[in-house]
Amino acid sequence: MSSQYEAGVCNIGGSERRRRRRYAAVAFVAALAYLVVVLASSLPTLLLVGLFVPLAIGFEMALQARRAFCASLALSGEYAFDDERGQVADSDARRTDRAAGLKLTVLGIAGGAVTTAVVYGVVSLL
Repeated sequence: MSSQYEAGVCNIGGSERRRRRRYAAVAFVAALAYLVVVLASSLPTLLLVGLFVPLAIGFEMALQARRAFCASLALSGEYAFDDERGQVADSDARRTDRAAGLKLTVLGIAGGAVTTAVVYGVVSLL
């Protein structure tokens, strides 16, 4: 993976990627804990829609770590590598970054929604 800024492709380095992996792990563990609490305490199945938030966050953070691209940095026109932080000056590069960041966010939301729907459907059938 590149260790320097490329518009729409790479805007974070190794330490930022590791941080996002940790965020993803925490979000997925939180989703699992929430699922266990809802199932173990006989709460209404409808509460499983609450899985969406941690799952969407987990998916987006995992995608950002894998692709070495941060959506929020893209929206703010910045990049962050282990030894360098800076602003993206070129307007075309900023536009490319925003589009790539939006794509990652949409993919994270879609992953959270689909997984929530599958879990809800499976639990509802049981």
